[in-house]
Amino acid sequence: MYFKFSGRTNPKTKEYDSYYRLVESYRNAQGRVCHRTILNIGFIEEELTAEQLNIIARTLTSMYEKKESLFKQTDEVIAKWVSHLWSRIIGSKNLDLTLYDEKSRMVWVDTIKHSNVREIGSEWLCYNTWHELGIDKVLEENDFSELEIQLAQTQVISRAVNPASELGTSRWITENSAICELTGYPLEKMNKDRLYKSALKLNGIKDKLEQHLSIKTNELFDIQDKIIIYDLTNTYFEGEKRNSKLANFGRSKEKEETRN
Repeated sequence: MYFKFSGRTNPKTKEYDSYYRLVESYRNAQGRVCHRTILNIGFIEEELTAEQLNIIARTLTSMYEKKESLFKQTDEVIAKWVSHLWSRIIGSKNLDLTLYDEKSRMVWVDTIKHSNVREIGSEWLCYNTWHELGIDKVLEENDFSELEIQLAQTQVISRAVNPASELGTSRWITENSAICELTGYPLEKMNKDRLYKSALKLNGIKDKLEQHLSIKTNELFDIQDKIIIYDLTNTYFEGEKRNSKLANFGRSKEKEETRN
């Protein structure tokens, strides 16, 4: 629902003013969008802002569709107009108030059926991270075929989301995850042996991958590499620990008498 107004002469004030109607949009049998008047409200003598009118219209629509608001209305003017107009809507019988009855909005759990339900949320996040890091390019430069890249993606993302052995990972991919739909690797080819081979090939370029990821993450997060050198020559601990084989008396550079 929404408010629509047209200019008319107000018989009370004899001035040209806005005449309001509460209107509803709908599609007819031919699919055309049409409008019908729910209420002829008339001239509104009280000063209402456009935002207040919009809230009133949205609230009335929610009441008609039996949707509960998350937040209680604190504006007394809006609450007053909603109550007034809703009473008029009920009295006018211009709306079929049984259209959104309680049963029509209930979900009968016993009638729900599903098949082949799979997870994709965490996989989607990792998939986008993989491409943001440009790992595909490194694999291409090291003679990974397109299918091998897809398998490597599938394996790395799966291990990140659900750490497991090759056997456990292959079962998780085939039974629970939609990762293959993201990477494009054929689900029917997935097994633990292919994951073993993929892991070995990835391990073969471990140093190149680590170097690439170090540079890439520095670029993405504006990280400055630093080398920090610790001087441990004067490191000591205090205490007795008389039976400890590691804690022995040594020479104190600070000339203290007891030092362990």
